[in-house]
Amino acid sequence: MPPTHHISSTSRALYRVFVLPNLRSTTSGIPVQFAPAFAPTYGPPSITVNPLSQNQVRNKSYAKRDTRRHALSDYYTIDSAITAPRVNFVDAEGRFFEDVATLDALNSFNKVTHHLVQVTPGRVDEFGVQDPDHPPVCRVVSKIDLRAQHERKVDAARKQAKGITGPPQKNLELNWAIGGGDLKHRLNKLQDFLLEGRRVEVLLGPKKKGRKATAEEASAVHKAIMAAADECKGAKEVKREGAVGAVLTIVFEGKKADEEKKKVDEKKKKKSEE
Repeated sequence: MPPTHHISSTSRALYRVFVLPNLRSTTSGIPVQFAPAFAPTYGPPSITVNPLSQNQVRNKSYAKRDTRRHALSDYYTIDSAITAPRVNFVDAEGRFFEDVATLDALNSFNKVTHHLVQVTPGRVDEFGVQDPDHPPVCRVVSKIDLRAQHERKVDAARKQAKGITGPPQKNLELNWAIGGGDLKHRLNKLQDFLLEGRRVEVLLGPKKKGRKATAEEASAVHKAIMAAADECKGAKEVKREGAVGAVLTIVFEGKKADEEKKKVDEKKKKKSEE
């Protein structure tokens, strides 16, 4: 007679606590009452994971923000970064000084509140040596104003990176003793830029060498510039610094108008024919 195997009550209790719950999830289609009375001793029960029971992870997308550091030196040449030994210099009051040592210009203002900003780089020869007859033009600008300009430049760069393009700012330099033909050419450029919807900065100053303009000549140049801007419908003056006859900066904001540009072009053509 074969020996009778007796399963103790303790073994049954352990079976119900640790083994039976796993059997419920792994015995496909077998009612629990027909499951084996005791777990096999040759290995642990296999566990099948239902993929539908796993938590689904959603892919989140976030708009990329421009977190780069935009320093003033990325957009301007300021203070000790100005390498030319001598510069033409405009102080905080708008007074113009020719051929000034760069160190003297740097020591002439309060560095807590202002920067020396290189407006134009001047000319250099093929070896990179500065042309003494054409030094850089530098201007003392308050840090508050420069920071505001910097923010506008950064904002424009961000818009361009996003595909929101707009015409960049243009700069025109004139001297008060400018000849009639050269003045006409510059005014035509000014009108072209304004009718393209551009922002234009016009920098006027005294001629470094040669004849100095009289007060009447300077006034006539100023009036010609303002009249040329007035002919461009929608254009307006947005900023002005300095004085007529000294160093003067006028910033115009243009408005794109194809029809108006055609009218101005026709007017220019008639004047040239006359």
